[in-house]
Amino acid sequence: MKNLSITITIFIFYFTSFASAQVGLGYYHDATNYFYVFDKGVNRQLETYHIDSVNVGNNYIAYMDGKNSFIVYYNGDKQTIEESKPNSIIATGNALVYKMQQRLMVFENGQTKQLAKHVDSYFAGDSIVVWQDIPSLNIMAYENGEIKTIEPAISVYNNVISNGKVGKNIFAFNDLAYNFNIYFNEKIYHSGSTHITDYLCGNNIVAFVDNYKNTLNVFYNGETKVISDQIISSYQVCDDMVAYLDANSNFFIYYQGAITPIDTYAPDYYFAKNNIIYYSYHSELKIIYDGVIHKDRLIEQANIVTGINALLYLDNTNRPKYFYKGKTIDRFLYKKPDAMYLYRDLPVFLYNGNTVAFLFDGQIYEYGCRPN
Repeated sequence: MKNLSITITIFIFYFTSFASAQVGLGYYHDATNYFYVFDKGVNRQLETYHIDSVNVGNNYIAYMDGKNSFIVYYNGDKQTIEESKPNSIIATGNALVYKMQQRLMVFENGQTKQLAKHVDSYFAGDSIVVWQDIPSLNIMAYENGEIKTIEPAISVYNNVISNGKVGKNIFAFNDLAYNFNIYFNEKIYHSGSTHITDYLCGNNIVAFVDNYKNTLNVFYNGETKVISDQIISSYQVCDDMVAYLDANSNFFIYYQGAITPIDTYAPDYYFAKNNIIYYSYHSELKIIYDGVIHKDRLIEQANIVTGINALLYLDNTNRPKYFYKGKTIDRFLYKKPDAMYLYRDLPVFLYNGNTVAFLFDGQIYEYGCRPN
């Protein structure tokens, strides 16, 4: 690998210490079909029957109960927020956003709030909700606890959202006149590009392909720059970063305004989402988190599960490892589980056909569960 031009250093990671403030909400059904919530080491029975449509946030769990009521568990208690099932739900880390017929609602910090009476489509990230108001056609946003108009309706073609995508704190969209626009930090930025169909968003960042100019462009923290002046073969976006392969299979990473060439041929695989980029050369897994590259050996992509700030994977001895916010914990489960996954960043393991285990703050919590 070439020397990196940005402030990234390399560590072999076999730490046994564990990062603090781990997200710790999960759930399971026991052998009698009772529904339980795992809350940072505390096991709570919520229902005496199977439930559906479960959504997990950083500090809440939402689900439909047996009466088709919409329930939210928050801060140790559960509450009914709707008596019927929403038309649609977007569960972000910090807020639960949903629509009842045309009414747009948000649940955050234990409170339910109506954002709009009449809405068609809407978009939600961790700290932003965007929608087009009906009938005014004003483009509206909810962020920092406030509802604001970000684009008043002047012309139907220039102010109606044709399609859009959202990152954690940013929104990119095309209007009916095919203009590509970005809303960030309470301001609309007009990119000057049109007919953009290939674009992705992360925190603070939007990457988009301009097929007319044959360029890959990045909007980052209010500024747009071309990072490739030739057609690329692929790209992925996460928070503050873009990973991409150019037409000649050169592999690059854009991080906080700088482009770093990684190698002159394609990796075995690469993936970018939320706060993590990972990739592999010669079966060596490399993880970029917070500007630092960590690595492990002989890891197959099929054995990797991604979270928000975490990776859960099987090492070359089929034992699970948990990478979280730059540190790794291992030696907590000494055999290959039947299945493993993440509730956001909380590791969950199923094994023996009837046992579920949660890894929280370096400790395993085991419970009997319904067989798969």
